[in-house]
Amino acid sequence: MRRPGAAAGAALLIVAGAGGAAAAAEKSFSLAITGAAGTRYTGQCTLTTAGGEKTIELSGVVPRHEELMAEAITCRIASAGSITVEIAHDGSRSRSMINGGTAHVSMR
Repeated sequence: MRRPGAAAGAALLIVAGAGGAAAAAEKSFSLAITGAAGTRYTGQCTLTTAGGEKTIELSGVVPRHEELMAEAITCRIASAGSITVEIAHDGSRSRSMINGGTAHVSMR
């Protein structure tokens, strides 16, 4: 039985072997910030894209969920309360849980 995405992964490996610049492609990352309803957070995410780095400022109350397009992503999110910050892509996850302080997550 074939796994979903197996053909796409094989194609990516072929492209990566064929040349360096074409190998880096933007992907869809899912960013989720969760915790007790009403918990406030602030922070930023730096997206590495084909055009360079782009920083987005984040602030609000949990929950938050959005899709971000990039080659890689790094986030620093601060909160006085308990929150979980998670980045996911293609079955992989980077997660940080804090009870006050700063969460750091990144993924390529």
